[in-house]
Amino acid sequence: MPAPEDITATLLAERLPLTAFFASVTRDFHLAEDVFQEMCVKAVARADSFETTAHLMNWARLTGKNRAIDILRARDGRYVGLSDEMLALLAQEWPDEWKTDAMQEALDQCITQITPNNLELLRLRYFERRNCTDVAAIMGRKLETVYQALSRLHKTLGDCIRTRLQTDSAS
Repeated sequence: MPAPEDITATLLAERLPLTAFFASVTRDFHLAEDVFQEMCVKAVARADSFETTAHLMNWARLTGKNRAIDILRARDGRYVGLSDEMLALLAQEWPDEWKTDAMQEALDQCITQITPNNLELLRLRYFERRNCTDVAAIMGRKLETVYQALSRLHKTLGDCIRTRLQTDSAS
């Protein structure tokens, strides 16, 4: 039986494939993200019921799919998406383990090298999806400073990723 911390770690590690699966139901990435978050809260609340990680992942796909359909029906009055049979096939064929590509691995390694201040900037801008005006207010910076910092950070991360990919391909 996985602990709540393990459930959280597993779901966060599988965030992209799960969100992509939910997006195949909703055809709306932002709604799929909302479904993912709701499903995570439910999973942690019922941590005692999961026997294995595979059980957790199967439950997560089914629960998220059903929640996405419920939201669409409540909003639009009906669900006009993939059939239940097609969604079941997708869920069966969906990879249980997400394979990261070389670029993602390089990005993960490069992010560990940035300063805590830049990490906060990335978190606010891209993970919390705040606009630059909000980021500037939260961080107590001028808007132009945030734009410049993001520009420098994009360049630094891009250079780091390119270097890592070239190093990996040369080995």
